Amino acid sequence: MAAESGVEEWGRETLWRRLRSSEEAQRRQEVLVRQLQGKVLKYRTWCRELEQQLEAGGGSLPGRCEEDDQSLEKALLQLEEEHQRRENLAEVNAFLREHLDKANEINSALKEDVGKLMADWMRAREELELKESEWRSERELYDNYVRGEHNRLLNLWREVVTFRRHFLEMKTATDRDLSELKAEQMRLSGAILLNCSHLNRGVQLRESITLGRPVLKDQAQQQAGQKINQKSQEEMCVQVKGDLEKKELQDRVVELSALLVLSQKENEEKEKTMKTLNNTVEFLEASRLEKEYEASLIKSAEEENLSLQKLIKAITEVVLDDNDSMVSITSADSSLHVESSNILSSLSFTDAEHAFVLVQEALARRRGATQALKEELSARQDAINDLLHQHRQQEGKCRRLQQRLEQLEEEHKTSSSHQQHLQSQVEALRSDCANLEKTREELQRQLEVTEQEASRLRQSNTELQLKEDSAQGEKVEQQQALERAHRDQELLQKDLAALEGK
Repeated sequence: MAAESGVEEWGRETLWRRLRSSEEAQRRQEVLVRQLQGKVLKYRTWCRELEQQLEAGGGSLPGRCEEDDQSLEKALLQLEEEHQRRENLAEVNAFLREHLDKANEINSALKEDVGKLMADWMRAREELELKESEWRSERELYDNYVRGEHNRLLNLWREVVTFRRHFLEMKTATDRDLSELKAEQMRLSGAILLNCSHLNRGVQLRESITLGRPVLKDQAQQQAGQKINQKSQEEMCVQVKGDLEKKELQDRVVELSALLVLSQKENEEKEKTMKTLNNTVEFLEASRLEKEYEASLIKSAEEENLSLQKLIKAITEVVLDDNDSMVSITSADSSLHVESSNILSSLSFTDAEHAFVLVQEALARRRGATQALKEELSARQDAINDLLHQHRQQEGKCRRLQQRLEQLEEEHKTSSSHQQHLQSQVEALRSDCANLEKTREELQRQLEVTEQEASRLRQSNTELQLKEDSAQGEKVEQQQALERAHRDQELLQKDLAALEGK
């Protein structure tokens, strides 16, 4: 493009120089024509004067004729030079016409190039608009996807918070169940101690019976012992109830403190929800570790339950052994106290069986709660793992979409820069076309002017040729007149000589 513009500027400059030179030559030619016209007028006036002088019959005609001949020869030479210049100007005009035709061809080719560039620019603009619409649609899809992922993370966070709250509630429930089990254990230990005291009193009673005490006195002592036992049982029950109420109050305080801490944590977590969305994975890992720690606590609680079961089994075995020994002693001593020993053994067995049944029920509840907690923990862990996997997949999709968005932005920038470059090229070509059109119009006007000048010069040349022909005819006539005048002069001289001779 730069080389073509340089060539076009050089061609325009040469055309301008040639046009200026042709105009100067035309002006010189006009000056010469005017001079020739003046000389012709002078020649005509001189011819008239010569005719008048000839008519008058006097003056030196030969010198004047020679001068006129020289002036005519000079005029003829100048006419030939002007004719050659006219031919040169005609050649220059033909060359300028050819160059103008070439300029018109170049202008038409440039117009075609401009049309092609405009078509390319329009096509690039349409492609750019299409890519921009695609980019906008992808941007909207990406925004919708980001909003959906944001809402999904919020829902996931809410589920995690609710799961944590439920887990803490289950933890408090398990702690409450453990406290109930401990209270039940204490009650069972009290019942076992009571049964042991009953056994001791029964042994003492049997020893007193073997010593021969009266039956009525023994019955009175037995009734007194029963009253004492009832009072001691009531006192122990009151004490156990007080301990249970105290334990329940302590558990309630612990539960309330846990709920208070939980509510405080929930408030803090609600305040920090938007800040901790980016650290969700780390929090889930921490919660997983916490759940593993809680699972270890549950495992330790299960081990404690197993140890308690073993302890209860040992206590029940001891009680059963004592009952067996008591039954053997009563059968060996006397048939009178079989009924009382059977009553005591039945009481001890019923208490032991009731305690054992309660322990089994508590252990079954504990096992069921622990199993349910384990199942829920495993289900939550699987759900957390699935959510983590989905979160990783969504993060990968987000990264891919971000890369695609950056790539589309780069393509948009390059296409916009290419569009600006094409638009600048189109504007430059338009300006070049306008300039070429202006130069073509100016050259056309100058060509018309030169053609008019050439036609005028041709007309003036024809007129000059006619004048030259007339001048040649007049010259011939003048020569003939001069010859006649010479002959007349010779005749006059002869006549004068003859007259002088006479």
